[in-house]
Amino acid sequence: MSEGKPEWLQSPELLELVLDALPVGVWIMDREGRIVHGNPAGQRVWSGARYVGAEQFGEYKGWWRDTGQPIEAGDWAAARAIRNGEASLDEEIEIECFDGTRKIILNSALPIRDAAGGIIGGIIVNVDISERVALEERLRTAAEIDELTNTYSRRRFFELLNEEMERATRYQRPLSLVMFDVDKFKTINDQYGHMAGDQVLKVICEQVLAHIRESEHLARYGGDEFMLLLPETTLHDAAHTAERLRALLDGQSFEGPGAVSCSFGVCEYRPGTVAHEFVRRADQALYTAKSQGRNRVVTCQYNLPDTGET
Repeated sequence: MSEGKPEWLQSPELLELVLDALPVGVWIMDREGRIVHGNPAGQRVWSGARYVGAEQFGEYKGWWRDTGQPIEAGDWAAARAIRNGEASLDEEIEIECFDGTRKIILNSALPIRDAAGGIIGGIIVNVDISERVALEERLRTAAEIDELTNTYSRRRFFELLNEEMERATRYQRPLSLVMFDVDKFKTINDQYGHMAGDQVLKVICEQVLAHIRESEHLARYGGDEFMLLLPETTLHDAAHTAERLRALLDGQSFEGPGAVSCSFGVCEYRPGTVAHEFVRRADQALYTAKSQGRNRVVTCQYNLPDTGET
């Protein structure tokens, strides 16, 4: 007994009481990898307990979160702790619990050593972070997806735009941008209300999303303005896509506003062009389409003088 410490501090019963009171899962195993104690929190994490030896670690099902690869029997933190004396801290993994459900946990393990330094067992700590990860995913989705139209947000659009511009430059591949908006949308809002305007935007985006490829990205740029990012697409092909969508949307009719139409500006990326300039060129083409009577597609002409109008 350590000098000055009461004898009851050395009590195994006290240790078990402390472990059982902890809010995180704690498992203690012997040198052969058999679990000799699992506290209630640990059993809640795994939806039960399975007291097996190291040779049966393959019965546990888990996947590395960063790669999605299955965790092999000898790669569990517990196995590494008793085999190599390795300490592992907060390894993020997905597990299949004993009731078949899945959770995401932080998995840690430390070897237990005797006075001579020999490994006599291990201690494993599990923290269930499933709710935290789900919340982070909801927040990420809220930041990336426009709730009304189910299209990418302006922020996510610029992230994708820069990624695609970098790829187009590196591999010398075509990239085009289509900017479009709803003709006379302010009139729709003013005469029929914002709910009617929201319905127009929602249906239009549903139609566009249903008629573009998975590799193409639709984003709400602001108000009734939308951006369609087309990787591996030349100006000619992008204009063809825009015309196809224009014709599709020109046939849409809504209770109240009636028939609606959209105008489109199309621009192809040129290496060396910065993101805001690429967007501005598409915006200029859209402005020209509006000024020429709306409900049409206009392509960007790089050789035209910069009027400053957008």
